[in-house]
Amino acid sequence: MNELGTIFEKTREIATLLLSTDEGKALNDARYIFEGDNTAQMLMSDYSLYRQNVQNRMAEGSLSEEELEKENEVLAAKIKELQENEVIKQYFIAEQNFNNIVNHVMNVFNATIAGEADFAGGCSGSCATCGGCH
Repeated sequence: MNELGTIFEKTREIATLLLSTDEGKALNDARYIFEGDNTAQMLMSDYSLYRQNVQNRMAEGSLSEEELEKENEVLAAKIKELQENEVIKQYFIAEQNFNNIVNHVMNVFNATIAGEADFAGGCSGSCATCGGCH
């Protein structure tokens, strides 16, 4: 295997390790529940399509200030619906927790490339006591 092949293989190993963490397992569980919940799927799809439609109309310049204000109110109401749905809320929490770990791994990766081989970011390895990744 050439060097690039080895790098890709090690990258897959790291990704597999990340997915095997408690946070990775929680994300997979939350995703499974989310994907099986018709209400959550409908709310998310409705919000995404509506937001895309508003963005398209903004890009075309076809919204007046008053219309834009009304659309922002509708979008805010749709976001509130998303936040109040327990399945969506748990999915977003699990996703954020997992992304925190991935971001920390990327920080270590980037610091190592930059020559800061001893960089650990003051991390104990447990996100439970963390105030957020750098």
